[in-house]
This record gives sequence, structure tokens and C-alpha cells, in this order.
Amino acid sequence: MVLVDTGVWIDFLAGRQTPEVDVVFALLEREETLVFTGSILQELMQGCRKETEAAAIEEHFLPFIEIFPQRSSYKLAARIFRDCRTSGFTIGSSVDCLIAACAIESDCLVHHKDRDFSFIEKVCGLKVYKV
Repeated sequence: MVLVDTGVWIDFLAGRQTPEVDVVFALLEREETLVFTGSILQELMQGCRKETEAAAIEEHFLPFIEIFPQRSSYKLAARIFRDCRTSGFTIGSSVDCLIAACAIESDCLVHHKDRDFSFIEKVCGLKVYKV
């Protein structure tokens, strides 16, 4: 299972050609199981100017699996934030910590283009999708 982070989806949905988007196409061609969190969906939909755009994004995610945070996920996210800070890495988004916690608890690889996840990988052992 691969959790694709918001930044990659933004480029994918905008039709940009990036190495990260190429990976998404490869994952889809291989019929890899893709997962997302509600936070990722929220971030994508809140960037829309029109309700029709938000509805199209929601429909786009129907084939994928949504993973849900539990109480343990929030506790793990807080620990991830603290551990990274203690190790000298400032995480810019607590949402990224929650997404990482959900991925860790669901044993997912994370495909991203966000330095926060690189810090979390170094400090907390987040599994990152490698090409």
C-alpha cells in the first residue's frame, strides 16, 4: 500500500509532469493499492475555487482506500513532532505528522515531495516509497 501525499496529488490533478507524478502513473498502471487520509482529501478540496472542482476531486478518490486516524494516531503524531524537534528538525505541519502516523500504523509506504516527511523518515522510521 502506498499513501500519496497532498503535494504529489496537486501536481497530478493539475496535469504537471514531475518525477513524483510519473511514479503515481506507474503505481496506477501496476494497480498498486493507493491510500489516503481525510486530511489529504481536505487539503485538496479546500484549494478548490468551485464546488464542482471539489466534487470532482472527491469522485477521483473513490477507487482508493481511505485510512482513518485513531486515538493512537494522534498520540503517535504528537510523539513524531516532539521526536523530530528534539532531533533538530522542525516539522512545519502537524497535519503531516498525523498523515505519517496513519501511514506508520497502517504499514504504508509514503510517496511525497515534502521535506517534513524526509525528516520523519530519518527520525521515526517512516517507510517512504523509493523508485
